Amino acid sequence: MATFEEYAKIWLQARKVKGGKPLQESTRRGYLIWLRKYLLPTFGEMPLNTITATHVLAWYDSLPHDKPKTVREAYSLAKGIMKSATAADGILPGAVNPFTIDGAGTIGSKSDKRTEVIEDEDLAIIMATIRPEWRAMVAPALGCGLRFGELVALRRSDIDLMAKVPVLHIRRAIGTGPGGKRYEKEPKSKAGIRDQRVPASVVTVLSEHLNSYVTGRDGLAFPGPSGNWLQPTRFRDLSGGWADVREAVGRNINFHDLRATGATRLAQRGAHVAEVQTFLGDSSSDAAERYVRATQTRMDDLTALAFDGLDFGGLTR
Repeated sequence: MATFEEYAKIWLQARKVKGGKPLQESTRRGYLIWLRKYLLPTFGEMPLNTITATHVLAWYDSLPHDKPKTVREAYSLAKGIMKSATAADGILPGAVNPFTIDGAGTIGSKSDKRTEVIEDEDLAIIMATIRPEWRAMVAPALGCGLRFGELVALRRSDIDLMAKVPVLHIRRAIGTGPGGKRYEKEPKSKAGIRDQRVPASVVTVLSEHLNSYVTGRDGLAFPGPSGNWLQPTRFRDLSGGWADVREAVGRNINFHDLRATGATRLAQRGAHVAEVQTFLGDSSSDAAERYVRATQTRMDDLTALAFDGLDFGGLTR
């Protein structure tokens, strides 16, 4: 009988996502980390048919429960591997999957995500602080909802500012593989492949940037120093980079907060969940729902603050 480690290697090689495509390199890298650090030390040398619910419970209790994402991801991976092994066409057809702890694969999955809204005064500080060649990254992140990986993959040929409705053709993103190796891939989800409308304010910034910093039709819009993909560490640590932006603003803002702020501004102006989801290029409505809910909550608070206690002098009698 194959050991857990032997089968996990086979499972990882054969694993597909929806549509029959292989795992993205970043996903595969994450699985390898969970396996090496949390699963193989306990289950690696055990034959699959010897793993019991008792073994699983003892292992689960040893996990770092102060890190709910780690617990969730490690457990879900182990359960998924054994689900394949015990399936009708698996190596243990009809056997019981020993990973049966209720809720273990979802713990912490509904926790609120930290975001900071970028106010107008923050934006002014950001634009005054960030390096000139990166100022134009701020505009499409906030005004078009682009992720950092989508921005650094963007080429001049993807940018159509002369169309009746200016658009960015989002077809690729840059990911990070084993050893920090950067590579080109499709956007985070199928919904991420999109033609994103560009607001007039963003058109102006991008036009100036293209004329000043980009050469050739297929040149990267925001290249690194050698014309290659811009590294996140360089963007963060170089003088005039995001670390300096955080210090100038005085809060621990993330670049991703620009994208979140764009979604929030849309929701504040009445955009529905589906419209915010399209703006974000998300396959799931979870994030869009969160921004719309936050806006509704804020409006409830503002309405109460603005109108509670008013005396209309008996006009409602």
